[in-house]
Amino acid sequence: MNNKYNTKPIYWERAKKYLIKNDHILKKVIQDVDNKHYLTRNSTPFQTLANAIIGQQISVAAASSVLKKLKSNINGFTPRKVHMANSATLKSSGLSRQKIEYLSILASKFVTKPNYFYGFKDMSDKVIIDRLCKLKGIGEWTAQMYLIFQLNRPDIMPLADIGFVNSAVRIYDIKEPKLENLMKVSEKWGHYKTVAVWYIWRIIDPEVVQY
Repeated sequence: MNNKYNTKPIYWERAKKYLIKNDHILKKVIQDVDNKHYLTRNSTPFQTLANAIIGQQISVAAASSVLKKLKSNINGFTPRKVHMANSATLKSSGLSRQKIEYLSILASKFVTKPNYFYGFKDMSDKVIIDRLCKLKGIGEWTAQMYLIFQLNRPDIMPLADIGFVNSAVRIYDIKEPKLENLMKVSEKWGHYKTVAVWYIWRIIDPEVVQY
């Protein structure tokens, strides 16, 4: 699979056609919000995971503010720079105690054992999620953000993503039990759930978010 920086996934246009054909609600969403943007990869593996950790349980705007301060305070955004930064510097960027711990563990792993993250492109989604979730601070949602934004995997549905779930529940008028009925709706998306999720995200946040 093509996974170069700032390029469109090779399945993207094919996925859009499939979704437009099989889901009339998503067809309208795609037609309404499609402005020539698409999922792509524009961060390093470390940055994708670190961005997702920073974004846990806070708004997109808040996460963007924290990231901007962090980059300024440590003069960049690499594993080594985060690894070398002291807690006071990280705290002054707006990071909570927990997120400081999680980012420090992640940065240390990239610095001392970079091969832990090698070969992901050849692994299954489940194996990657299991491997990433062994690191403190990384749960299924964060691992799924890695699959979507770093590896551009086509068939990921992050059911722990409140923004996606709430948006989907609203546009599809999904009743309780929400997740069970959302799974039924997703059957229309075939193996292109990532693309469906990406467009449903656009409803609540027209600005394209990248991890």
